[in-house]
Amino acid sequence: MRKTNRGRNIILVAVTSILCGSAALTAYASNVRGETGIFVKQETEQEKPVLPVDEEKMMFGRKYTLAAKTSGGAGIYTNAENDRARDYVVDALNDAGIDNRMNDLDKIQAINTYLCEKLEYADYATEEGFSYKEDWLPFTDYCLMADSAVCAGYAEAFQSMCIACGIECYYVTGYTYQGDDMEGIYHAWNRVVTGERSYYIDTCWNDSSDDAYFLSANGWDDHEIDKEHETYRISGQAFPMPEYIVK
Repeated sequence: MRKTNRGRNIILVAVTSILCGSAALTAYASNVRGETGIFVKQETEQEKPVLPVDEEKMMFGRKYTLAAKTSGGAGIYTNAENDRARDYVVDALNDAGIDNRMNDLDKIQAINTYLCEKLEYADYATEEGFSYKEDWLPFTDYCLMADSAVCAGYAEAFQSMCIACGIECYYVTGYTYQGDDMEGIYHAWNRVVTGERSYYIDTCWNDSSDDAYFLSANGWDDHEIDKEHETYRISGQAFPMPEYIVK
């Protein structure tokens, strides 16, 4: 469940070429899909229009209803079977700047950036003998109330934030391979669905690779998928909220 520093790849070349030819200001406004099926971020000076807020969203074949809005006017959605719109998740969406001018890809990028800036990798939680039953915070979306997580925490936090703002998102488990490692390391990342397309994203590895694992339609050669989960959660409803971080 470790992450590793990785070199820049084709994504960064594409991003560099975009930025060098642009007088960009702040956040990107659209994504350009390359031949590899990987998205690269593109910035623009033009302000995006306000988008309508849907009363319902269909995710996982079920209806999620509008429960509230972020401070920026974007919809927050809930479903009794898989409620992710808890207070600390909504707080994170507000902190990430999710607003009513963002489309799904904008929100995905904002959530990815927020988690990469907020979280550090919790190396202590990967040491031999460490038990998540004693400290489950770095393995769950409770990491949104702290500042560190392992891959499971990044993936669950990303999933919770996406679902709460109306984006279908799966929790992916499998193995990653580095160098000559033939056995692989157990790992967690995500798959998001927007419109008729779906993309893999590894926010944990993005945190140390300049978004080299941002969005890919087919995944990556060093990631091997075992399962994709709609409601996979190490904690959430399984464990109570840790007392020492209750506000």
